[in-house]
Amino acid sequence: MTAERRASRRVRVTGWSAGCLVAVGMLAAPSGPTPVFPDHEALASGVWAPRMLPGQGRPVFTLYGTPGDPAVLRELIGVMRERGLGNGFDPGPAARAASKPLFECIAEAGWPVVAYPGCADMQINGGRCVLGPEDAAALAPLADAGIFHAIQLGEWGYYFHNLAPNEGWWRAVYGDKFETFKHLMKPAGLKGYEQAPATRRECYELVQDYYRSRCRDLLGRVISVTGHSHYEAYAAEWGTRCVGLELGENIAFTQSKLAFARGAARQWGLPWSVQVSPWFAGACTTAGPLRGAPGAVRGLDAGHSLSLYERLWLHAWFAGAAMVTPENSIAIFFEEAASPWTLTSHGAKAAEVFRFMQDHSPGVPYTPVAIVLDQFAGYNGYMGRPWGILEPTPGDREIQDLFDHQLFPGSDHIHARPDPANPEASYLRPTPYGEMFDVLLSTASGRVLAAYPVVVLAGDHAFAPAFRDAMDAALRQGTRVLLSERHQAVLGEALLKWQALGAVEVLAPWTHPAAGRSAAIAGSRLRSLAEALLPLRISGDPVGYQINRLPDGWVVELINNRGVVKKPDEPAAVDPTAVARVVLEPRFPATSAREWRSGRRHAGKGPWTVEIGPGASEFVEIGAADAGLVGRSD
Repeated sequence: MTAERRASRRVRVTGWSAGCLVAVGMLAAPSGPTPVFPDHEALASGVWAPRMLPGQGRPVFTLYGTPGDPAVLRELIGVMRERGLGNGFDPGPAARAASKPLFECIAEAGWPVVAYPGCADMQINGGRCVLGPEDAAALAPLADAGIFHAIQLGEWGYYFHNLAPNEGWWRAVYGDKFETFKHLMKPAGLKGYEQAPATRRECYELVQDYYRSRCRDLLGRVISVTGHSHYEAYAAEWGTRCVGLELGENIAFTQSKLAFARGAARQWGLPWSVQVSPWFAGACTTAGPLRGAPGAVRGLDAGHSLSLYERLWLHAWFAGAAMVTPENSIAIFFEEAASPWTLTSHGAKAAEVFRFMQDHSPGVPYTPVAIVLDQFAGYNGYMGRPWGILEPTPGDREIQDLFDHQLFPGSDHIHARPDPANPEASYLRPTPYGEMFDVLLSTASGRVLAAYPVVVLAGDHAFAPAFRDAMDAALRQGTRVLLSERHQAVLGEALLKWQALGAVEVLAPWTHPAAGRSAAIAGSRLRSLAEALLPLRISGDPVGYQINRLPDGWVVELINNRGVVKKPDEPAAVDPTAVARVVLEPRFPATSAREWRSGRRHAGKGPWTVEIGPGASEFVEIGAADAGLVGRSD
């Protein structure tokens, strides 16, 4: 009897840490034995343990912007505490010597803070944005108190490829000093490189050199924030205090970027964060009535909908973000950013969301499938080319199709036209297989890879010796590896070693009907993974969903992304009939279910039907009949 056939007849231990099990046999045979899912203790103490900001036991919800007067800043901190508006600043004062009295106020509060460098050319190597000892001294009150602080290097990937050669942007930044600094611009047509790179490794090394140089100039205290790129894993590898994302704005690929950021944070043992931008096709949310000309509209009804903000804040928190930042919030949450600090409807909603975050623990995000890309893949969904410049191979197209057509369909409004009736519809999408994926690079250790029951290799892989060794270790621990015939050809006889060590599956070729190209994995195989690995079957209307582990059961986030129509310069329109009805069927012995937001309770063992209003999120906690036995096998 083969090892695979034996596995189909019994519960087999995977690479979970002690006591953290899953029925691997179910991966090949959904009708096989009753699955056993990992327990909370094992998840919360291993690779998947949520990383909070240093010194913080819970996620941080920040205000964007601070007053320049220490007395007013202290007043604002008191207002935030009184009204429950958050517990940090992102950004706070500029990271400059003159800001020391303001940083002393924040240190007194004990709140974490992210600072901008205080210069318009923060992304430019060789420019004026170099912080010195006197600037570091301004941050000393935070450093001495052990309070998390960082200096943002924002949108550096977009700068590198799109702004480095853009003369109009440089003239706007340097004004009458443009002639002095124009020699730092990159040649047109080379996407930020001095000369056309020949290989992926060369691209990697050039971008790495740029990033690390900026980190040195910013006191080595950088928080990377990427929007129009998928470079989160590289920031984690090259050095960052926190893996940051910008979402909202005109940024596509929301959910794949979350998978990249969470995977990078887990691979490198870092916290990660989300900043939600109110910019939307030139319009921007601010306090006050709708006003301004097309392309420059302001007001509470300008920019994105309050519904999307709420969904993104909550989803980032539930997905494991250590910090959630509503961008421009000091100009949105208050009628006027001064006493008496009267809240707008957005400010009241922010207080409600922060209170909800404080009252509930999101548990451990359960993502049993790791999608592993080669270290030098340089995936960049926005540019549509590896490292922004190289010609895509069939393997690169498979990665793009996997994220944009299979896992998060409809999320690309960069290369596909947004829905003209509802251009906001692409920012959060229904997830046919749930958000059960993290993205890792082939630099992941064997310990990290072994934390996932399933590893799917996507795109071209060089299979460096260190990666082969890490995969050896993961296979020995029970991780199942799914790869393509192309990978099989590259591995050659080395594949035989993997097959001797554990479960290796060579996927049959499959053409995705929407893309018309060979896919990394068939849709039917993704469905079988969801069936085998997830503790809930979710059916009914299409929703976005994610499942997290709690000490005494599970909780599922259900996001109804339908029913709210938003254009940048118009108020949101809500369709009250666009209610999503979803059936939850637990695949473990359950006792009851409780909706966190509505308070509705469901008795019995399930299945249960849950209704989610238009543009709303619900969280359903499901208790296990014997929480102590979930995740164990005799």
